[in-house]
Amino acid sequence: MWTSTNKKIWTFLSIIVILGFILGIFYLTFLTKANQELISSSISNFLQSIDNLKINFLLSHFLVIPALIITSFLGIGVFLVIIYLFYLGFLMGFVLSNFVIVAGFKGFLFGLIYLVITRLVFIFFFGIVAISLLKITYYLINLLIKKKRQNKEIIFILLKRVLLAFLIIMLNDLFLYFLGDNLVKIFKFLVI
Repeated sequence: MWTSTNKKIWTFLSIIVILGFILGIFYLTFLTKANQELISSSISNFLQSIDNLKINFLLSHFLVIPALIITSFLGIGVFLVIIYLFYLGFLMGFVLSNFVIVAGFKGFLFGLIYLVITRLVFIFFFGIVAISLLKITYYLINLLIKKKRQNKEIIFILLKRVLLAFLIIMLNDLFLYFLGDNLVKIFKFLVI
């Protein structure tokens, strides 16, 4: 259900990701010249070995998302979800800026395509997970600490939504593992 509360939460979470993205883009300017060259070398090596690419987020998502679900029931998950979203934005900005430094405008195009292929579906469904976890934590705090009467069915509905989004993320990760590298290779002409 799309309510004004959902819009506010989406807006807040989007701002967190965008701030992380912007900071990730400008992070290279804070690094020493030696570190910048090391990162540029790593990106160049990545681009040269793109034919051997295997996109694998399965294990990290399989560990991180359930940990966030469990910690959301303990209350601390709210902060961890926000930190993780900031980290995702930071990482995407950092990757994109590195592609730009190594290959200029073509690197920007390739980096954008790479991020769309590898992160777009994940970010969308993780946003659903994040909103649901924030709401679960809110309802649990009201129920357990503030002793407010809450409809417990809402928590179960939100938990089902989290599990469905998690399942879709895992299916997307399997797709990326088996076919994502082929999609990325289609666009390697931009940087090689």
